[in-house]
Amino acid sequence: MRNHEFQLGRGVKAHISTSHEGWSYVNTTTSPHLDFAIRSNVESFVKFNSYANVSEPYNLTCQNSKIESKAVIFKTSKFSTIILLDSYYGTTSGGTSIIPTRKLSTEYLVSMIVFESRSNHGQFAVGSFQSETDLHIKFKIRSNATLMLLGKLYSSGDTFSIVLDKFETFQISLDEDLSGTFITANKPFATFSGNNCEMASTIGCTHMAYQLPPIQEYDKEYIIPPFYQTDGIYSQIISPNETLLNITDVNHTSTLQLKAHEYHNFWIGQNQTVVVKSEYPVQITGFAMDNNGIVPFMTVIPGIRHYLNFYKIIVPENNLDNFICVIVPHQSLGNLQIDDLPVKQFNTVFQKLETSSRESYDIRILSVTHGVYVLKTTDQVGFGLIVYGHRGSFGYGYTGNFVLP
Repeated sequence: MRNHEFQLGRGVKAHISTSHEGWSYVNTTTSPHLDFAIRSNVESFVKFNSYANVSEPYNLTCQNSKIESKAVIFKTSKFSTIILLDSYYGTTSGGTSIIPTRKLSTEYLVSMIVFESRSNHGQFAVGSFQSETDLHIKFKIRSNATLMLLGKLYSSGDTFSIVLDKFETFQISLDEDLSGTFITANKPFATFSGNNCEMASTIGCTHMAYQLPPIQEYDKEYIIPPFYQTDGIYSQIISPNETLLNITDVNHTSTLQLKAHEYHNFWIGQNQTVVVKSEYPVQITGFAMDNNGIVPFMTVIPGIRHYLNFYKIIVPENNLDNFICVIVPHQSLGNLQIDDLPVKQFNTVFQKLETSSRESYDIRILSVTHGVYVLKTTDQVGFGLIVYGHRGSFGYGYTGNFVLP
């Protein structure tokens, strides 16, 4: 997605890891119609053992309101996890887990954050990996603002249609919140959302970019953990259908009725946890907020049904602090291992017991150094995972999983 205008030539780095033994390879391809100067720095074949990182050029990022041939396919020889970290302006970054193409679908709801009276752009982008992908984007625009696309003016409720060929992308940006925008197509495609320069901090802004899960991957129950060293979490629940929700925090349970494609924003205080239970599946996005020097980041919160019993993750280097948050069933806490060591051997900076409708969960936030980590439960019970950190005005975060296996 689009760079901050003061980016200094930094680009995207893909961190690729596999749990399989022996050598693997990743083949990176893009459109033959992409400018050769860019394409020559994109297409590659890398052989690796367990872990690799692949850098992509900064000018691969999308521009607004243009059909471009800038989608990239990573094809690995073995099942792998890919995390993208997208660095802007030297100190800001957006991080996201990448969804395998086999899990992409034809319906998405846009989720983002755009604060009023701030100079920033909410934005989302779509990318096609098949020819003749016919997309229809029904806008939901806050404050009755309008949007100019390809010479035509669009308002909230209007539908913009476009056909993309294989590897083509299209990005839309506006100084307004576009949450609730509904995107459909005749073939599976990818959707990314975020903000090019969210100025929620007093000292600067941060680029946000995250791949959105398809509607079919939403869940009915979520545990939202705190983001350590932040003032709290600005959360957004968005629903594809009319649904009834219960939101439980430390003090009480509130009931909320959402209509189809409607969203609800709410604040979660510092070091607080929240449990959300919905009549029908919803999506929850969390935005870490702080006014004391840590610029925010966004991440999709994993639902309980998304929890896995094994993860292999990357914690990037050059940060002041990095954290791994695990949400593990209470009876399996003693079976949770990180790099074959009991979780109790790691530095715990926050812990709390939270109860869902199913069972009790231990929330542990661990302070870690950079590197590659393997997390698993020896009893093969699933647990939630969020990774995040910061370096001054730089903040990143991503979910261990929200669509696998």
